[in-house]
Order: sequence, then C-alpha cells, then structure tokens
Amino acid sequence: MRTILVVDDDPLARLHLERFLKREGHAVLMARDGQQGVEMFRAKHPDLVLMDVMMPEMNGHEATRRIRAETTNDDVQPPVIFLTGVEDQELLAECLHCGGDDFISKPFNHIILQARLKAWLRRVELAEKVAMDRDAIENVIQKMRKDDRFDPFAMRLLMTPVDKTTGDLVLSARDARGVQYVLLGDFTGHGLAAAVCGPLVSDIFHDMMPIGCTSGDILRKINEKIHTRLPVDMFLTASFIALDRAAGRMTVYNAGMHPLFIHRDGHGFWGPASKQMPLGIVREIAVEETEVVMEVREGDLIYLYSDGVYETQSPDGLFFGGENLNRALSGIAVTRAPLESIQLELERFQGDPNLRDDVTLVELTV
Repeated sequence: MRTILVVDDDPLARLHLERFLKREGHAVLMARDGQQGVEMFRAKHPDLVLMDVMMPEMNGHEATRRIRAETTNDDVQPPVIFLTGVEDQELLAECLHCGGDDFISKPFNHIILQARLKAWLRRVELAEKVAMDRDAIENVIQKMRKDDRFDPFAMRLLMTPVDKTTGDLVLSARDARGVQYVLLGDFTGHGLAAAVCGPLVSDIFHDMMPIGCTSGDILRKINEKIHTRLPVDMFLTASFIALDRAAGRMTVYNAGMHPLFIHRDGHGFWGPASKQMPLGIVREIAVEETEVVMEVREGDLIYLYSDGVYETQSPDGLFFGGENLNRALSGIAVTRAPLESIQLELERFQGDPNLRDDVTLVELTV
C-alpha cells in the first residue's frame, strides 16, 4: 500500500479521487489548497502527489516548488502528477518546469489514471531499491575505510563529505625514527566511485610503513596500483609530507594539489606548488626530482586541504582562493578556533549551506 496526497480546492474532485484511490488499495491524504498540501507533505511524506494547478492561497506550481525544496538529492523523490483542466500550453509546460513529473487533463479517464499511477509508483519502488542498495554499499565502504593504523599524533582533522562517503582521503603514520608521514588525497569526483578507491591506497601506505620504505617507494607503489587497477579517468591528486620534527625539516611532494600552508610566529606562507601530475595518470613518476625539503620550527602549524576548500565558488563564480584561505587559516592558527570554522566561512562565501564538493582540512603541529 502506498500513501498518496491529493491537493485540490474542489471538494467533489477530492471525494471522487479519494474513493478511486482507496479502491486501488492506497492510503489517501487530502489537502484543500497548495499551502495545506505543502504542510501535509512535510508532516506525512507521501509516496506520490496528485496536484491541481489553479487553487486559492497557493497554486499548484508554487506548492510543487516548495515540495521539491523539502527533499534533498539523497531522498527518493515522490512523483508529482498534475490533474488539471488547464489548456494553456505555457501553464501546462510550467507543470514540468516547477518540478512536476507528469500531467493528466481533467476530466480524466480512470483507466489512464490507474495506468499512470502504477507506472510512477513502480519507479518509486525501483528508486527505493537503488537507495537501499546504495546505503548498503556506503556502509561497506565506510567500514573498509576505517583503519586502526591511522596515527592522529599532533593533528586536528576536518572531513565534510558531500555524500555519505567521500573521495577525500587522509592517511597518517610514524616510522621507527618518529618521522610522521601524512597523505591527503582527493580522488576524481566524489561519492561512491571515488570513495571505493580509498582502501586500495590506505593498504599500500600502511603495509609499506613498517618495513622501512621511503616516501618515494610508497608514492611509486600507490601510483602504479592506481594506474593499473583503476579506470583511466580515475586518478588521485595528493599532498604527501614526511615531517621530521627532530631534524627540523619536512619533505613535501605535491601531485596536482594546491600548496600547503604554514603559519609561523604570527605569519603565514605557502608551500611548494605542484610539480607532478596527479597519481595514476602515467605508469612511472619521478618522486625525488619533484619533492621539496623545507625547514620547520617548533610551534609551526602546517595545513593541508582538499580542492573543495580552495575552489568553493561565490554566487558570481569567484573561487574562495588563496587570499581568503590565508586569512581564514591564520585566524584558526592564532585563535586556535575549531577547524569547523572554515566550513562556516565557505558556506557564507558560497551563499548556500550545501557545499558542492568534499571539504577536508588537516592541521599538524610541529
């Protein structure tokens, strides 16, 4: 049994539809205008909506826009079918432009309405099955990505995925000498396709760490596996550092990422720009020729971040960019504000709380 919401200002039409739908075995919700329809949709979450166009208080077009605003991309979208006596072509086209899925002219034929309802409810059933399968896959991926070998020493971490799973990847481990290796990677795209690649890289990173492999060995192995195992359009932009606090130096390898940021004694400066294409595009990479060794001092704060931070866009298409990021990270460093404050900055800059790319930020203390 499915729940169907009928939104119509004509009481006879509502009664007629109620009887018809109940005979078909559905539960029925009734609303006398668009405003009440939106409120009932919000409270009851029906599986399908039958919507009139011309109604007092709020017409069907506006009600449908608001119903669509109530659902997110992760929700199974309930179909909205307009039942209307309107013949004006522009008004009928607006039924689809506002978020409707179909329309049937009044007076409607019972056989046609029955067939349309069955077709749309079959799509709802398929969408629900896809959503359940996706949820199961996401849970598997999340479990695979949890790694007890992750070493959060002297680190603060923020990961805000667009979907339940993320294409961003953060790995951290220390070798026998206490050198901390940190990789922040961003696979092509986001969501399931990107997230499923994370465990492959994580296993290589952690399996090679205890046997004394160099950062070059690790990066070459990761590059080889991505190149040979993944489709050609899947690659990994990455910032990889080896932080040797005792020696006061940090080796930086940048493969297609924006430069890392260092805050020292009240001032911020950028690390090296990328000198290497993302991992996985070519079979062999020259690690030693492109890595950069930098001095670090006690009290330095090192920030690595994904593209979703730098490339968040304002309504007029401007990137958040280096100047804003310098200001935001310097503020976090000086005040020791939580890393979540960068997310609020990005939301304000974008003018929308729903960020469009995975956001990852790592802070390391020397």
